[in-house]
Amino acid sequence: MKILENIPLKQYTTFKIGGPAKFFCEPKNKDEFISAFCYAKENNLPTFILGLGANVLFSDNGFNGLVIHQKNDKIDIKDNIVKAESGVVVENLINIALENNLLGVEDFSGIPSTIGGALYINLHYFEAFIADVVRSASILDKNTLEVKSVDQSWFNFGYDSSKLKTDKDYMLLDATLELKKVDDYSKYEALGKSKEIIRTRKYKYPSEPSVGSIFQNLTIQEQKQHNLPTRSVAYLIDVCGLKGTRVGDALLSHRHSNMIVNVGDAKAKDVIELADIIKEKVKERFGVDLRFEVQLIGF
Repeated sequence: MKILENIPLKQYTTFKIGGPAKFFCEPKNKDEFISAFCYAKENNLPTFILGLGANVLFSDNGFNGLVIHQKNDKIDIKDNIVKAESGVVVENLINIALENNLLGVEDFSGIPSTIGGALYINLHYFEAFIADVVRSASILDKNTLEVKSVDQSWFNFGYDSSKLKTDKDYMLLDATLELKKVDDYSKYEALGKSKEIIRTRKYKYPSEPSVGSIFQNLTIQEQKQHNLPTRSVAYLIDVCGLKGTRVGDALLSHRHSNMIVNVGDAKAKDVIELADIIKEKVKERFGVDLRFEVQLIGF
């Protein structure tokens, strides 16, 4: 496995924004993945794990450490139990599961994510959460480089959250999922549902480069506290009349109020400035403090 230097990160993110990684590698299996952390530890380098780059905004200065771009994507299936390495692309997992008459992950169709990223944020679509099908996993302690086996409860899954996100000392190596074995009729029904979800997402969401939702939706407690009709942050931004607000080439989408898109050569600083405008206006109107859903790296 090669360790590369000064690799532009914008080409590896869905936002097409970001400066260079000081060091960069692409482990293709679990052993190389662990070796990357060994290299970082030996050289006292901070690390960042990059999957499909769909929920991350790198600063214009990039990342002064080792970016580990996941390419470890082995999948093993036995009956209704699926073991997937952290670099497995969720869309590929869905297709392979359906081929084997297995249901439980098809609701995540069209969402750009790896298994590692999915467990990191507890990937969800409406009422479906990846946590619902996770049974166990192998994790790496980044301090001791020890591999541990854990069960689902270890992750302490929450909305947009898991222990992987709140405790930076651990990294997912693989996850074991328990899916539901079904007959062919149910499989084709689920396949139709998957295709419909993808069609809906293409219609609903902008086609320009973005990271999806820029802010987290409100908690139930926040909704009640501020006496709001919905938890949707897009609704709050809509009411403020902010669609189309632009800073540089960063634009608040006309199609979805909680998505900032890159309409040219946007810089990270443009996105942050635009996000600050949105946060200020929503705070003035509703008294709500918006929280970023996107990961901000290198700021």
